Amino acid sequence: MKVWFYHNSPWPFRRPEIPFPFPGAKFDRELGPEVYGGYVGLYRQADELGFDGLCFTEHHYTKIGCVPSPNLMAAAVASQTSNARIVIIGNCLPMHGHPIRVAEELALIDALSNGRLVSGFIRGGAREYYAYGVDIHQGREMFEEAWELIVRAWTDDEPFAWHGKHYQYDIVSIVPRPVQRPHPPIVLAGNTSESIEWVARHHVPLILGNLAAPFMVDAFNYFQKYAEEECGWTPGPEHRIATMSLYVAETDARAQEQAEGWVWDQYHELAGLYAAPNLAAMNEARRTDRSYAYQPAIAAPRAAEGEVTYEDLLRQRYCVGSPDTVTRRILELKNRLDIGTLMPGMLFGGMRAADTAKSMELFAKEVLPAIR
Repeated sequence: MKVWFYHNSPWPFRRPEIPFPFPGAKFDRELGPEVYGGYVGLYRQADELGFDGLCFTEHHYTKIGCVPSPNLMAAAVASQTSNARIVIIGNCLPMHGHPIRVAEELALIDALSNGRLVSGFIRGGAREYYAYGVDIHQGREMFEEAWELIVRAWTDDEPFAWHGKHYQYDIVSIVPRPVQRPHPPIVLAGNTSESIEWVARHHVPLILGNLAAPFMVDAFNYFQKYAEEECGWTPGPEHRIATMSLYVAETDARAQEQAEGWVWDQYHELAGLYAAPNLAAMNEARRTDRSYAYQPAIAAPRAAEGEVTYEDLLRQRYCVGSPDTVTRRILELKNRLDIGTLMPGMLFGGMRAADTAKSMELFAKEVLPAIR
C-alpha cells in the first residue's frame, strides 16, 4: 500500500475568533512566514521519511485550508524534494477562468519535479463557488469541459482550436509539455454518482475522504459496479484511495490527551460551516436527485451535535492512538475497502507544524513498515 502525506493547510492561530469568510483583520501577517514555512518543512520531512506522495489542496477564505493555489505550493515543494510524488488534489477547475493556464502550470510542475506530478481535478465545494462568485449550477459542465481541454492541451502535438460551451480559444499550443507521457496521472476526489461515473468512464483512481467507512464501502462498490457493467473494466486497489485524519503518539492515552482537542476543533468547525445557510443552500444546489441514489444512508438524519461522542468520531472518521492501534485501524480499513493508497490527514484542527512533525516521525518509524 502506498501512503500519501496529506493536510488541508489549516490556520492554527486564534481559531475560535475566525468566522467564515476569514476576515483580513484576523490574519496575523507576521505569522504568515512561520505558518507557510512550516507547511513546506512538513512536506520536506515527509519526503525524507519515505512517504510515497505529498498532497496539496485548494481552498478559499477559510481557516480550514489556507492555500488558495495548490500549484504554487506544489512548485515550491517540488524544488525541495526528490522522491515523493507531487499530488495535487486538486485544482477546482470551475474556479479557474482559463483551463489552459492550469494545463501550463501543471506541465511546468511536472518538469520541475522531474516527472513526479499526479494531477487531481475536482469540481469544488460550496465555499469555493461562494468565494469566487461562480454559478454552482454550471459547475459540473465547466469541470468536465475543462478536464477534457487540459488533457488535450497536454497531448495534442499540433496547435488546435477549442470552441466549447464554457471555454473559447482560437489557438491552443502550450509550453512546456509534461515530462510524463501521454500525460501526468489524473485522480479525482468525489462521492456523487455523477463524479464516480465520470471516474469510471475515464479509468482514473477515485479518492474518498471525509466519509465514515460504511459510506466509503458503498461508494467504492458503486465505482466497481459501474466500471464493470457500463465501462467494461475492473478497478483494482490502485484505483481506490482513502483519506483518514490521523495522529500517532507513544500510547493510546497520550495520543488522546494530545489530539482530542484538535479532533473536536475540526469536527465543530466543519459542522458549523456546512450548517451556514448560504453554504447549505449551495451544497444542495450541487446535488441532483440521483447524486446519492447509490447511497441512501448519506441523506439519513444525523445525530444532533450533543449526541456525538469522542469515541464516535474515532470509530467513524479519525484514527488516533499508539503505533499498534493506528496500524491495526489502517489494516482494517485497507482490508474493508481494498485500497491501494492511504492519504493520512496528519495536520488538522489547531495543530501546528511541530505537533505534526512528532506524529509523522513515529508513524514513519513504526507504522509505515507494518502497513506496507
